[in-house]
Amino acid sequence: MVFRFFKKEDKEQQTHSTSLTHIFQPEGSAQTDAKLVQIIAHLDECKSNDFNYLVEKLVQRLGFDTQIIDGIHDSGIDIIGFQQQKKVLAVQCKAWNPKRNTNPLDKKEVLAFKGKTMSDGYENSLFVTTHYFTKPALDEASDNFFLIDRRILHDLLATYFPKEFSEAFYYETLKELKACPTCQKGKLIRLYSKNKRTYYTLCERCQGYHPCT
Repeated sequence: MVFRFFKKEDKEQQTHSTSLTHIFQPEGSAQTDAKLVQIIAHLDECKSNDFNYLVEKLVQRLGFDTQIIDGIHDSGIDIIGFQQQKKVLAVQCKAWNPKRNTNPLDKKEVLAFKGKTMSDGYENSLFVTTHYFTKPALDEASDNFFLIDRRILHDLLATYFPKEFSEAFYYETLKELKACPTCQKGKLIRLYSKNKRTYYTLCERCQGYHPCT
């Protein structure tokens, strides 16, 4: 099932070029949302409010104005999506770490949210989690009620936040390395000089050289 909101720009809006500049230097590529990078990099450990922030940014990319209401007093609705000042999308967010919560989200959880959104008259609903859904829960999905598990979520983040997604997992692979003492942001990569026959470290961000310690 394809969520109709998750679509590329119309082909008429796409430009064709033999140059690769538009791929390696897309518009706005120099800017990233630092908070999003941190949340994506630690998705399984993120708090509910951080996960709400991430999902809200995703919903905004889909063309909705948003309001976070954090579900506590509204039967599980965490985010409301608006179009032309009309409530048209209800979103529930579940930041469940599959390493600690061994049970996936079941039909009972899904039906409770589905019933609330239907009674409130929402045109579309999204249930987003960092975990998985049971098969009976997935059977409740429909053309206007969508279940987004961790696999689909990662696909959407890579599609709609490619810069932040790339940045998060780039640093995830370097997390055990020491921080650069010069810029305090980059990581020191250990290299070997054949000419000097010695090891040294290079900061992957500022490109500064440092002796091995």
